Amino acid sequence: MSDKKKEKGFLETVREIDEAERKAELEEETRREEERLRKEEEARKAYEERLKRERLELLKRKQGLIEEPVETEKVPEKHYTVWERISNFVYHNNIYLIFGVATALLVGFLIYDTATTERSDISMFFIATDYNMELVSGNITEEWAEYCPDVNGDGKQIARLYYVPANYESNDTTSMSYAQSDRTKIFGEFQSGTTIIFIGTKQDFADLGVYDTGTMYDARELFPDDEYAEEIGYRLAGTDFAELLGYTDMEDEDLYVAFRKPQKTIGDSEETMQENFDIAVEFWREFLADHRIDGLELPETAEPDIAEAEYEY
Repeated sequence: MSDKKKEKGFLETVREIDEAERKAELEEETRREEERLRKEEEARKAYEERLKRERLELLKRKQGLIEEPVETEKVPEKHYTVWERISNFVYHNNIYLIFGVATALLVGFLIYDTATTERSDISMFFIATDYNMELVSGNITEEWAEYCPDVNGDGKQIARLYYVPANYESNDTTSMSYAQSDRTKIFGEFQSGTTIIFIGTKQDFADLGVYDTGTMYDARELFPDDEYAEEIGYRLAGTDFAELLGYTDMEDEDLYVAFRKPQKTIGDSEETMQENFDIAVEFWREFLADHRIDGLELPETAEPDIAEAEYEY
């Protein structure tokens, strides 16, 4: 019996200790909670007091009872290095700098191109479909260019023949794309008064809508009593033009050298086109004086005969 009492007394002691610890913890939690509530109450009162003062000051300011100078915060001046100033300028003006550099490069390129590119005095378009003309067009032989006046005053006589076919034999997608591009070039020339001479067949001019429409000058009026002069133009077969190109197998029976009639265009006045027209006609007259096919001994040419050359377009 005494052992049980001892055991009971030990458990009771442990229980009492636990209860005392829990009581102490509860008291500490209660104290902390009261302290938190007290601080919150003090903060709330302080906040309300501050709001009250601010409202009162605001009311006084509105009524003009308080005039206080506005205090501005003094920011210490920062001293930048030269590199920092350059970087700052570039950062804030990069769009303008890029635009300025691009403009300067473009202007420089245009000036260089103008100064170095040889400008032709006479330009002609070969619009008939003849892929071999791609090989011989461009700068024509010196013997042909000698009839060209130095129009631009650069000390050179340059005549150029551009191959820009009005039609393509193939109807595939690539050919149709090229055809559209070339027709755009041709119509672009018809919007200016620079290019006067076009070489093609009657069908080519009809396809462009300039045959028998008054767009081309009647060659019979330019070269009267000449059997090779027709309404649409001067028959190329009446000259040794093919021999000068070194293209002896050119089918020139149906080709005509046509001259655009002077008129006001989008790019030039009628007066400007008239000047270009007079130069082009005089050039062809000078050429015919020495190279009309009848009764002439054809000049020898060192140019290769390209009739058998293989050409893929």
